[in-house]
Amino acid sequence: MSIVGTVVAVALDVVAAALLGSTTWIAFRSRDRPSAPPFIAILALLTLLGVLSVLAEFPGTSAVPLLPAIVDFGQFGVALVVPGVWVVYALGYTGRGTGLTRLRIAMFLGIAVPIVLSAAVLAASPPRSVIEAMLASLLGTEIMFLLGLYLYGAYLLIRHGWSHARISKLQIAVVLAAVTAPYFFGGEGSSGPIADGVTVGLLVSGGLFAVAVRRYPVMTGFPKADYVARTRVVEALREAVVVLDWEGHVLDANATTGELFDRSPASMIGEPIHSIVDGLEGTDLSAGAAGTVTLQTTKGRRRFQFSVSAVGDADAGAGAEVDGDPDAEAAGGAGAEANVDGGSDAEGGADPVARTVLLRDVTDRRTREQRLSVLNRVLRHNVRNELDVVLAYADRIDDADVREGIRESATDLVELSDKAREAEDVMTASASSPEPVDLAAVAQDVVEEFRAEDADAEIALTCPDELVVSSHRSVVRQVLSELVDNAIEHADRSSPGIEVTVRAGPDGAAELVVADDGPGIPSRERKILDAGPETQLEHGSGIGLWFVSWAVTQLGGELSFRENDPTGSVVTVRLYDAEYDA
Repeated sequence: MSIVGTVVAVALDVVAAALLGSTTWIAFRSRDRPSAPPFIAILALLTLLGVLSVLAEFPGTSAVPLLPAIVDFGQFGVALVVPGVWVVYALGYTGRGTGLTRLRIAMFLGIAVPIVLSAAVLAASPPRSVIEAMLASLLGTEIMFLLGLYLYGAYLLIRHGWSHARISKLQIAVVLAAVTAPYFFGGEGSSGPIADGVTVGLLVSGGLFAVAVRRYPVMTGFPKADYVARTRVVEALREAVVVLDWEGHVLDANATTGELFDRSPASMIGEPIHSIVDGLEGTDLSAGAAGTVTLQTTKGRRRFQFSVSAVGDADAGAGAEVDGDPDAEAAGGAGAEANVDGGSDAEGGADPVARTVLLRDVTDRRTREQRLSVLNRVLRHNVRNELDVVLAYADRIDDADVREGIRESATDLVELSDKAREAEDVMTASASSPEPVDLAAVAQDVVEEFRAEDADAEIALTCPDELVVSSHRSVVRQVLSELVDNAIEHADRSSPGIEVTVRAGPDGAAELVVADDGPGIPSRERKILDAGPETQLEHGSGIGLWFVSWAVTQLGGELSFRENDPTGSVVTVRLYDAEYDA
C-alpha cells in the first residue's frame, strides 16, 4: 500500500475510534440510567477495537517488539467479549435482570472454555498438524457460540421491541446494525484498496451508535420498568389480578389468582373465567363495574371486593403468553400496565381491547367491622344497663364516702360509653360526602352551649363573620365540643379560662384553636397520640383525645398541641379547603 493509502487508512481508523469514543463519553454522562452500564461497555470495547485498528495500520507498529502480537490478541479478545456484553445489555433492557443463573454462567463459560483449551493445546506442543486441526475445530466452535450469543440478544430485543408501543422499531434496527457492522464487514475482509472491512464496520457502527444515543431511549428504564412492574408489582400483589378478553376468556393472571383458585396461571389462559372462578355467575364484569361477591377459594368461601378496568390497545401488547419461563412476558405486559384501581377508561383514550379484574379479599375486614360494631353496640347497651343497676344499689349504701365513690366511678363509665357511641357516630358521619361548613357558626353554637351549661367557666370566642370549609358539620362540632369539654373537665381552678379562636391559616387552611389556663395536657398523653396505637403498658386515661385525633384524621386535617403561657395548653385543629369571607 502506498504512503498516501496508509495515511488515509490510518486517518479512517482514527475517525472511527474518535466517533466511537465521543459517543461513549456522551453515553457515560447518562451512566445513572438503568440500562447504561452494559451499553457503555459495548461502546468502550468497540472504541478499544478502533484504537487497536489504528495501531494495526500504523507503519511503526511492526518495529516494536511484541506490539503486533498484542494488537492482534487485543482485537481477537474484544471480538470475543462484545457478544457476551451484548447479551447482558439485552437482558437488562428487556427487564429480565442481569443476575447470574446456571444457564447464564454456562453461557459465559462457553466464551472462555475454547480459549483455555487452545492455550492447553499450545502448551502441550503437539505436532503442527495436530495444533492446526485442533485450533481450527475450537475456533469454529467459538465462532458458532458467539453467533448464538449475538442471535439470542437480538431475539430478546426484537421480541420485546416489536410488541412494545413505546419502542421504535427503527431503534431496534439501528442498535442491531451498530453491533453487527464490525463483524459483518470484518468477515467480508478488505472492502477496497484503502480501508479494510473492520475499519468500514467501525465507521458504520460509530455512526449508528451516535444516532442511537442521541435519538432513542437506548439506556432508559421504561422497557425494564414495564417488565419489573409485571413481575415485581402485579405478581407481588396479594390481590388477584385477571386480564380478560371481551368474550370473558383469561388472557393473563397473577400468582395470587392461581393460589386462590388452585390453578396455575398458565393453565388458565384461554379458559372462560366462570369455569375457573366459582361464584362469578351473573356478576357484571363490564369495564367500570365494581362491587362485592362471594367466591369459592382454596381457603373456603370468601368475600371479595372487585373492580373492572378497561385495557387500551397500547396496554395490551402482543397478546397473552404465560409459558412458565421466568423470562417470559405474560400478556405482553398487559397485566403490568392495566389500571387496577377500578377506573373504566382505557389509558390514553385507546380503544379497549381487554379488561382487568382486581379481586380484593375483604372477608377479614368485613368480619372485623361487623365484630366491632356488634361488640360496641352490645357492650354499650349492657354496660349502661348494668351501671344503672349499680347506681340504684349505691343509693342504699349508708357510708356517704363509699356511696359517692361508687357513683363517681359508675358515672365515669356511663360517660365513657357515651363517648364510644359518639365516636362511632362520628366515624359514620365522616364517611359521607362533605358539605360546606361555616366554622364560625359552629364555634358560636358550641361556645353558647357551654356558657349555658357551666356558668363558672369564662369562655371567650374570637372568629370572623364567616369561615367556610368543605367538611362534615356534625364531626367538626363534636371535635370542638370535646376540646372545650376537656379543658373544663381538667381545669384546676373554680373559674377556668378558655379561649376559642376560629381563623384563616396559611396555605388555604382554616384553624380551630382552643387555649386554656389549666394544668395542660401531660407530655406522656401527647407522646402516646404521636406514637400511634396504645399498648397495655402505655395508654391514655380515656378516649377523649383519641376521639379528637381520629375525627381530625377522618376530616383530612392536622392536630397539634403546645403549652400555653403561663399555664395550660393550646390545641390547634387545621382543616383545609377553606373559603374565607371576613
